[in-house]
Amino acid sequence: MDSLLTSRNSMPHYDLFPTRIYKYNLDVTDLKAYMLDRYNSYKDHSTNGTPTGWNCEVRTEYDSAFPKELKDNYNTVLNEFKNDIGLTQRPYVDEIWLNVYEESHFQEPHSHLPGFFSAVHYVCFNPDVHTPTVFQNPQDDIYAFMFDDSFMDEEKNLHLKENGQLSVVEGDLIIFPSHLKHFVKKNNTKDLRMTISFNINKIAEDTRRVFAE
Repeated sequence: MDSLLTSRNSMPHYDLFPTRIYKYNLDVTDLKAYMLDRYNSYKDHSTNGTPTGWNCEVRTEYDSAFPKELKDNYNTVLNEFKNDIGLTQRPYVDEIWLNVYEESHFQEPHSHLPGFFSAVHYVCFNPDVHTPTVFQNPQDDIYAFMFDDSFMDEEKNLHLKENGQLSVVEGDLIIFPSHLKHFVKKNNTKDLRMTISFNINKIAEDTRRVFAE
């Protein structure tokens, strides 16, 4: 256990329990064509106001805009995910939505609770100009909720402000625990950044579970 001991600012500490995120790759040819057709049909219309409590600029369409035959694209990935985490029953997509980030669009920090797992599929993504989803240290959210800035010496707790992101390319799909708060940085290019997101959190009639027969 002593081998885990590290030091930051001469303060001994242990870094335990890294968060596991899964990454797959899935062909986006049909998905991209569908999303571009959808986008071209409404791109000249203004975006609607964002829901109360949100702070973002993004064109989003929810489940009803996504046909079942395209949802079925994810069956293979979900089966791989099932095997990778050791589920004995099939995981299901409960909610799914399409995101199109135009120039200057962004998404504020948020989580997908009460889901168990969530996913982001990078359908149109140029790693030279776009940034992947950024994840926040969950502890930062806890301390920010409980205490004001005068409670703690932030210089000794810089790890609470740490963010992390995975290197991704177009076609990559990441699956992560739904409690992880994450955000999308502003798109500083005219190149569209398009993703499909979904939650995996359903068994029978209970939306707080992750798998079903």
